[in-house]
Amino acid sequence: MSNQSESLESVVIGDGVVVKGTFTVPSKAIINGVIEGDLTAEEVLIGPTGRITGRVSAKVIDVRGQLHNTIISEKSLIVRATGKIAGKVQYAEIEIEKGGEIEGTLSQSADGPAIQVGTTPAA
Repeated sequence: MSNQSESLESVVIGDGVVVKGTFTVPSKAIINGVIEGDLTAEEVLIGPTGRITGRVSAKVIDVRGQLHNTIISEKSLIVRATGKIAGKVQYAEIEIEKGGEIEGTLSQSADGPAIQVGTTPAA
């Protein structure tokens, strides 16, 4: 696939932009703003200022910002040092950098056992 073709099949949500709805992106979704809704893409990159609240499904998900609700990564999920995930997470492979946070239920496959992770909220 050429770079021009890939860019035509991609979307960028800029810092300060808020969108609501259901989105299907054939290639890459780069999120530096806010999505309130569902996102399906080949690859999702959530920048440090990005936040998604909804169902996210992709082969590769790279989180530097915040991701809430249901996350399905068919290939790899990367949680960077600034990344925060809360919700139900399904993945094939996972990488969590020092400082990255996950709270919720993790499962390596659709039929694998779920693992509860997270911290008790401060009173």
